[in-house]
Amino acid sequence: MKTVPHRLLLAYRGEDFFGWQRQDPDPTVQLALETAFQKIFNHPVAVAGSGRTDRHVHALGQVASCEIPPLHPPATLVKALNFHLPPGVRVLSIRREKPGFHARFSAKGKTYLYRIANTDPLHPLEIGRAWHVPRPLNLPLMRQAAKVLTGKHDFASFTSNPGYERKSTTRHIRSIQIVKKKSGVLELTFDGNGFLYRMVRNLVGALAKVGQGRLSPADLKKILKARSRTGAPPTAPAEGLYLASVKY
Repeated sequence: MKTVPHRLLLAYRGEDFFGWQRQDPDPTVQLALETAFQKIFNHPVAVAGSGRTDRHVHALGQVASCEIPPLHPPATLVKALNFHLPPGVRVLSIRREKPGFHARFSAKGKTYLYRIANTDPLHPLEIGRAWHVPRPLNLPLMRQAAKVLTGKHDFASFTSNPGYERKSTTRHIRSIQIVKKKSGVLELTFDGNGFLYRMVRNLVGALAKVGQGRLSPADLKKILKARSRTGAPPTAPAEGLYLASVKY
């Protein structure tokens, strides 16, 4: 039977999975989706994601794609998938796409959100949802440092080894916004054409050091130009990171 590409919009809790990428027998988002599809269609369905997310990283707007027969209206398929999926992941919407659509290769950019609970004590409902940094952070200095990172740069100093070869470590960050909520939570939003492995968490770790007065924006510029992970600050924890949206 003829198949057509379908685009899925997903949200999930990072602590429920060992990341996106299938790594049997550990529970992953990809495995959960492919298992649900098999129950519906009675045959294997390969699901591709817009990118991998690590264990404990959340998603507000992950995108996946697959090739399936157009047997069910998208709204019906959403209900069927959610019936078979574990509670930590939900399909928010499904749409049929033009031939050639692929969640990863068709993507034009992504937006990530990172949440820092800059409070003391930590609100219990923020456990697993934000990075707890009780020491006060200098927001104007962090925003100044964010401008250093905005634009097209080689981000080799802010990526970890993914275990596979990369053609380039150059990426374009269109904007970095830092907003403090009344709750005391800082929301750092990164919008770019693409991100390297653990790049956002590494950038957040560096910006937090600036906010604590342990690094200056000028230091950050030197680290960026060095193109070496060795002299860069530690990685921020996974539980504060959210894949917010993917652009096509």
